[in-house]
Amino acid sequence: MKRRTYISLTAFFCVFIASALSAQEHASPKVRTAPSYLSAEEGSTAKLYSRVIPSVVTIFTSQRVVNQQGPREQRAVGSGVLITPEHHVLTAAHVVDGADIIIVKTHDGKTRRAELLFSEPSADIALIRLLEASPTLRHVELGDSDELVVGQLAYVIGSPYGLEGSFSVGHISGFRDFGRLYQGTIQAELIQTDAAINSGNSGGPVFNSRGEVIGIASRILTVSGGFQGLGFVVSINTAKKLMALEDRVYIGIEGIFLNSDIISLLFNQELEGGILVERVAKGSPADKAGLRGGAIPATIQGRDFMLGGDLILEIATKEACHSECLMRAHELIVGMDKIPVKFLRRGKVMETVVDVSNLRRNFLTEQ
Repeated sequence: MKRRTYISLTAFFCVFIASALSAQEHASPKVRTAPSYLSAEEGSTAKLYSRVIPSVVTIFTSQRVVNQQGPREQRAVGSGVLITPEHHVLTAAHVVDGADIIIVKTHDGKTRRAELLFSEPSADIALIRLLEASPTLRHVELGDSDELVVGQLAYVIGSPYGLEGSFSVGHISGFRDFGRLYQGTIQAELIQTDAAINSGNSGGPVFNSRGEVIGIASRILTVSGGFQGLGFVVSINTAKKLMALEDRVYIGIEGIFLNSDIISLLFNQELEGGILVERVAKGSPADKAGLRGGAIPATIQGRDFMLGGDLILEIATKEACHSECLMRAHELIVGMDKIPVKFLRRGKVMETVVDVSNLRRNFLTEQ
């Protein structure tokens, strides 16, 4: 029996696909009008696509990775959707996490740099913002995924395999939570759909018949490696809860707690504990504060590490000594806009302040 596997939908660039897309970009698009013979359902579907397509974007990322062959550039493509007048784009976390450069291509054909504002990898939801403002860009409204039922139509738009603006229609097949909680209290809800979702659709919007976003394409369940009618979408209500940041803190680091034995082995320091920063999200509060992640993969005592990053010694004046210390630090930073951090870099103790004041808002309800 073949084994079923979940796969992320981020597509890597292929030379022949890139060449084909380049040729498409230089061709003048044909102007099409809806024929008179369309059925009422076809006409409504065509109008929905025409109304929402200006909000759908294609996301290109570049990331420097290091493996046994040395450093190399890794490129990927995904999808997203504009959701605010301030050019915030909702997408999947795996599309943009770890990216050194994020480029967004909007429906007008222009490309713009973007910065990462928030990411929740376990829920596969991220928020980015275009750095170049434009009054001509259009955003869409968010729906209420609690109002959905099995059997109603679901409309997916994205860039599968880099084919921008691709449209597929299916049904809502079910609702799954897989028993997972995010941030300890937020119930995860995934919408199952048979609408075609393929590599490159990741992060793209799923609409209801009113043209409201009801979810973000995340992953597929497949045997063959391609779409087989089992697509999963992060519900928009799950995204709304995750991005209600008024009373939560997003710093933008991925790290691992090290005990005194590991610190002594790696850093030759006598410390009770610390947080090794493995990755820092570009444009995040931690990045702007100057914290650095690692670049050297290693396995030590059976554990995988990304070495070379900062070792955080204190957060909000609380030592990163053990789990209880970190819990006390978490309680403090929940109410802080500027978080002092003490860290070790190349044997030298340094200090910085992580400013999270600009993220004390709910991006998904301010439309």
